[in-house]
Amino acid sequence: MMKIENVDKCSSAGTTADSELQPIDFRQPAYCQTPCYAPSIVFLDIDGVFNCQLFYSSKQFQNYREAKKQLRKDVKAKRIERLEYYASQICKERVQWFNKLCEEVNAVVVISSTWRQNKTVGELQEIMDYCGGNFKIIDKTPYTGYERGTEISKWLHDNIKPEIHGCHYYDFHRYVIIDDDSDMLLNQRFNFFQTDNYSGLTPNTCYKIKRFLTGRTFGLSADGA
Repeated sequence: MMKIENVDKCSSAGTTADSELQPIDFRQPAYCQTPCYAPSIVFLDIDGVFNCQLFYSSKQFQNYREAKKQLRKDVKAKRIERLEYYASQICKERVQWFNKLCEEVNAVVVISSTWRQNKTVGELQEIMDYCGGNFKIIDKTPYTGYERGTEISKWLHDNIKPEIHGCHYYDFHRYVIIDDDSDMLLNQRFNFFQTDNYSGLTPNTCYKIKRFLTGRTFGLSADGA
């Protein structure tokens, strides 16, 4: 499983050796606004996020099932190429909103969507790049046979390390889940930003995520009051 590259600590972090690092409270605004720690992580669904009923209606499809059925026929008949098949299911405007979000909060992406089936991380990156994405995909969640929240929890358990992130996985809060499904765990409720199949990702959802990852949410001010 791909690991996140280590990131140099800020000079303000002091001279404490890596082996002596104390767990950091990622919920504190002063930490969340520090740009030089390991990136935030977005667990990204695709259907219901980068596409939605409004998007498919604009393409003159009744719904995503009709769209995928027709697009598969087009690929088989060689009327469109493989990457165009995927691009036809992605709203480029929503991708641009997501690009801006990742840039503003210094985030990398772990794909939790069913799109990860039978695809490598490299292939997922190629698809998103073709669709206008400029964010970095570092991994995809494992299959556990349970709800998606469990798969995300397992990824965090296996990949969040004190030497990289400054804390153990159970103290790591600099992540968000973007998904139109609701099968997440109770302890993920504050990190979960649910979209809906009708409108998908919206600027309002991006704004809420930005506030959360910068520590300016749930009534927190810049000084934590």
